[in-house]
Amino acid sequence: MKLIHLTIILSLLVLCGCSSQGNGTQPGVMAKLCARLQTHLTTGKAELKRGLEAKKAARSYRMRIDLSLHPGSTMVTEVEVSCPDRERIVTHVQDKAFETVRVGTDGYILQDNGQWTKQELPPDSYPCGDKPGLPSPWAMMNEGRDMSTVLATMAGNPASPIAIEPGAFTAVGGNTCQQWILSFQHPGAKDKAPHGMSYTVCLDKRDRLPVQLVMGSGGFVVTYSDWNKPLQIEVPTEAKLDTAAAKAH
Repeated sequence: MKLIHLTIILSLLVLCGCSSQGNGTQPGVMAKLCARLQTHLTTGKAELKRGLEAKKAARSYRMRIDLSLHPGSTMVTEVEVSCPDRERIVTHVQDKAFETVRVGTDGYILQDNGQWTKQELPPDSYPCGDKPGLPSPWAMMNEGRDMSTVLATMAGNPASPIAIEPGAFTAVGGNTCQQWILSFQHPGAKDKAPHGMSYTVCLDKRDRLPVQLVMGSGGFVVTYSDWNKPLQIEVPTEAKLDTAAAKAH
């Protein structure tokens, strides 16, 4: 009986290779069925591990973080990462913008007066390889830090009390991806059962790179794009001038 079931599953998976993806916006019924079958042949931990390995090899990418402050108000943070040591973070809150540029061991922060200040950066500043990086100087919810790396690392820890279940097979920004729902308790809580906090990570169907990450019901959303596309990140000319002026004084 098990052999019959396995034969049926394998036959369906062969058909999946020829299935349609639907209307180009969302996967079709057959594609969703195939994705559901494929989730039975793997585990969430294995998929997150594949995603982390793919991310570790990435040369560049973009993140957009949408943080709902209260109904009708959203803080948007746009991050450009060029590995191993270049990053630009710009946050928009209503009519204000905050910017920081990181190059090598130097970080440049744009102040309210329009001038740049310089500071030294620690080695783990950049969300490249297996490092999640550091949040922006004004972060409220770790904006600028790659939470997909944090969660994949947690999932790979055998001692971590984390539960992972498959979610929907969907499309985000034109990329089809499989959702994995991670549930765990807040660090330091007395109850160690895997509940209390949840994240949904959607991994690209082809290369397992993260496409989207959602905390809880959607108050914190990270959308990934432009994996391995060239990004030009340089120290702003104004920052160089402001730094030189500061040294002169």
